[in-house]
Amino acid sequence: MNSRILACSALLIFLFSSASSIFAEDLTHQMEALQRETRGVKQVGRAAEKSKEKAADEKFKTGVTYEDILKDPDNIELNARYAQDQIARGELLSAAATLERILLVNPNLADARLLYAVVLYRLDSLNEAQKELDTLKTLTLPPAIQNQLSEYERKIKQRKRRTRIGLRENVGWGYDTNRNASPHSKTQLAFDVAAPVTGSNTRRADTHFLNVTTLDVTHDLGYQAGHTVYGSFTYFLQEQNNVKSLDLGSFQYELGGTYKSKFADFTPSFFSAYTFLSGESFIKSQGGNFLFARDFTKKLNASYDFRIERQNYLNISEDATSHDRKGPQFSHSWSVNYVFLPTMRWSSDFGYSTKDAKRKYNGYDRLSMNNTLTWILPRGQFLINTLSAYFDNYQAPEFTIASRNRHDKILRYRMTYGVPLTTILIGKILPKPFQDTVWTFSYEYYHALSNITNYTYTNSKIETILAKRFEF
Repeated sequence: MNSRILACSALLIFLFSSASSIFAEDLTHQMEALQRETRGVKQVGRAAEKSKEKAADEKFKTGVTYEDILKDPDNIELNARYAQDQIARGELLSAAATLERILLVNPNLADARLLYAVVLYRLDSLNEAQKELDTLKTLTLPPAIQNQLSEYERKIKQRKRRTRIGLRENVGWGYDTNRNASPHSKTQLAFDVAAPVTGSNTRRADTHFLNVTTLDVTHDLGYQAGHTVYGSFTYFLQEQNNVKSLDLGSFQYELGGTYKSKFADFTPSFFSAYTFLSGESFIKSQGGNFLFARDFTKKLNASYDFRIERQNYLNISEDATSHDRKGPQFSHSWSVNYVFLPTMRWSSDFGYSTKDAKRKYNGYDRLSMNNTLTWILPRGQFLINTLSAYFDNYQAPEFTIASRNRHDKILRYRMTYGVPLTTILIGKILPKPFQDTVWTFSYEYYHALSNITNYTYTNSKIETILAKRFEF
């Protein structure tokens, strides 16, 4: 009788430990997924703004070459078309010089003067751009030019504000093939003994609703160098359709500033975040981020980022041991960005981070490599390809699972395509305030390989998001 009781007890411990270990691993990867999603949304936002500028330039392209100008240097119309091509190639200083020559010959060319004002605006010479617009007001203008004049006056007024407020809203839907990170081998270890994955730990595909809302405020301190202070608030929500235990949400506040010098730009910031899982308080974290960045040329930029974070995990009903993950995390990242073409940028970074935890088996050291290619396509479209690799070495074995230290190798690939709604038919029937909404489509492949079978798994994800930024 006693032997049967002992056997049943051992089996219950085995099953509970196995289920708990897989869920605990879900927690780690879900926190990483949350951070990737919020960083990814910011990256997409930057690409969308860049592609919007490029789309505005494309309408100026005419196909005139410098050889054409040499053949007929006094042809004002030809020079104007050449300036438009310079703008389309991103050669704004050269375009400004070309337009200045044209206006010296004929000061009453409204098209050329408006184009000159636009170039000055793009070069951030706002007072000079306004002067050109004021000169245009003295001329009799066709309605099309008058409308553009009013639009750029509004933009200049907005750019001159020392305090700028932005609101970005992202709403989307996604699908995961293995949302709960179920082991690829369909087996799991407990006390070094393997057993089949059963119940809720089996592979589960699922869909989710995604919302990311960010409110940011930037204030120019009024110095010639351009020092600024800023604050932001981000709300993240990912609700699962079936795997409700992995519903994620977070609030994050950040305050910081940028000090600019001829040597480097220094951006310190301080943040506080509150994360909840399955509707329960899960992590409270605070920390600081310290970024040093320098532009070596117009095409080459490098940076170093140090981040320290105090993570306070709270026990939840799904996992009564999550408090054992409590502890600080330190991260270092060295990055290089290079612009190959006006439409293409390559970014690479190498990182090292260490996570200390209340229980040593939850602590780890990580080496990471990330490579991103951002490609601006015609008509405001863009494509972002990211390939990342992570190498994790855990600090101690978790004996309830296996008697050896855990080592993980993780590969992640993500591709995102974005297009403004104005580029496709749907944009033509939307109200004007929503026409510059960006629609993105993403595919992600995630492969985790571990020396402990519980943590070897793959997941494919597709996601589509509508993103819109408002500025006040």
